[in-house]
Amino acid sequence: MANDTSIALQVNGIGDLKAALAAIPIKLRKKILLGALRKAARVVSKEAKTLAPVLQSPIKYRTKGLVKRKISVRTSKFARKAGDVGVFINVRPAPKGSRGAKNPADPFYWRFLEFGTKKMTARPFLSPAADKLPDALKVFESEVGPQIQRLNTP
Repeated sequence: MANDTSIALQVNGIGDLKAALAAIPIKLRKKILLGALRKAARVVSKEAKTLAPVLQSPIKYRTKGLVKRKISVRTSKFARKAGDVGVFINVRPAPKGSRGAKNPADPFYWRFLEFGTKKMTARPFLSPAADKLPDALKVFESEVGPQIQRLNTP
């Protein structure tokens, strides 16, 4: 069913970045990082949207293009609770009261598309979008670098 794939990304200069961030007040640090992380994550999100499969013929309980529209960049609650800043990209679920297979606005089936089932082959769109992580890192660096420089100059 689901194959385990791991993605490795090596980043150089993290020590310098941590030292520069430590000199910035916590509130500004979180604001700067969250904005830069969101912009970087949009690169991967945009790629996932281009790769997302779209329903070709109408089906009773499915909306054409729903999975593609529901791909979003969201703030991580777990990182916030740990005192960090983080974002993730996923398919936003329907509101809690309206979830279910018969709701045409619930994209719960994105998992079946991404990982496949025993009767349906996988059509991954989020995993291949992770190939854009190096580009996202460049966007992050270009966003956060000038802001840190601006804050560190007297």
